Amino acid sequence: MLHRLSLRVLTLVILWMGLGVLKLDDMSESGFFLQGAVFSFLILAGALFEIFFCYQGDPYLLPVVQTILAIGLVFLARINPAQAADQFIWANLGLIIYYAVFFILRDYRKLGEYQYLWGMLALLMLLLTLIFGTTINGATSWFRFAGVGFQPEELVKVALLLFLASYLSDNKELLRFGTIQVGRLSLPDAKTMGPFVFIGVFVLGLLGAQKSLGTALVFFLLMVFILYVATERLLYLVVSVPLVMATGAAGYFLFDHVRVRVATWINPWLDASGGAYQISQSIFAISGGRLLGTGLGNGIGAYQIPNADTDFIFSVIAEEIGFIGAMAIISLFIIVVMRCFCVSTRAVDRFGQILAAGIGILIGVEALIILAGVTKMLPLTGLPLPWMSYGGSSMVGHFLLLGILAGISHSSAFSVSQIPIGKQADAL
Repeated sequence: MLHRLSLRVLTLVILWMGLGVLKLDDMSESGFFLQGAVFSFLILAGALFEIFFCYQGDPYLLPVVQTILAIGLVFLARINPAQAADQFIWANLGLIIYYAVFFILRDYRKLGEYQYLWGMLALLMLLLTLIFGTTINGATSWFRFAGVGFQPEELVKVALLLFLASYLSDNKELLRFGTIQVGRLSLPDAKTMGPFVFIGVFVLGLLGAQKSLGTALVFFLLMVFILYVATERLLYLVVSVPLVMATGAAGYFLFDHVRVRVATWINPWLDASGGAYQISQSIFAISGGRLLGTGLGNGIGAYQIPNADTDFIFSVIAEEIGFIGAMAIISLFIIVVMRCFCVSTRAVDRFGQILAAGIGILIGVEALIILAGVTKMLPLTGLPLPWMSYGGSSMVGHFLLLGILAGISHSSAFSVSQIPIGKQADAL
């Protein structure tokens, strides 16, 4: 009990120290203290909720995510106070969603019974967004209601993961060993591979039509890696390489903004005050942070980098708390991904194993692409950093997945030996 509470207290110390420093520097509004109090209450109430309901799942997953969230809230309060106020609301809503999913979803295995419904739901959400959605920053990936924007693709991640986990759970052996012989290779037949290819092609095609290419890249890598993890067959990774190169080349020749991003990625200094202004300022901010950083509130990246509160929040963090702080943030994301795989290995059923691994792959791929983009190791993608960048859609989607993961982890705490002997084979 003390262990669960101590981790949450440590998270709240980080939050309140950050808000306190900003207040001392007159960079924070008093309103944040009320919102911070509500956030703190939800964190502590959640810990007591877990104790009361004897939660036996992973004890580190949620506290680490809450620490990432708390750091993000502090830096959003520093970068853009107005958006930080909204983000506190989304963070509180996200925590409520997490516990609601965990409490309501008594048996996550039932999600696997609606395999094709999840696939069709993902396609329907993307199609409706393409037809009726709003275009922002070149991508038609938004709905707006009463002045509030929402990105359905964040919910598509949930639906797509549920489809993939259910489909791979049912067809793991056929995909792994194949059903037809082509030369020396044993491959799955069209009937087995058809649903996976159909959903994948249409999801990526609709995202391409929306010009939401960053999300398309995340989904493509998610499908490739989860297929490899489920089947342990290297062939799928090898086949994906020319596909990535072909789709990347197609995106380069079809979309102007992709050509601009590639050009600024290759050499941002040719147009550092124009098209490459954002990435060049990000590089200045990260390099200026050195080992220990300029100190919270003392950097210039928060003012100089366009979209510092969304795509480039990591650059501001690296500048103000330095290389050590940036490595700490990366370590927190690595811990989250590793805990997802721990949940996967302990899950007592195939659907839970693949779903937990898929959630870890998704979070890892998102964080890797975003961090590589702001440090100029990859072209920019315009994606938010999970739980850290400003964005209510991302917050809701990722807490939904985290709630499902908590259900898998809690169920796995009851070992196979506790399952009646006659049902052990079915569980595995």
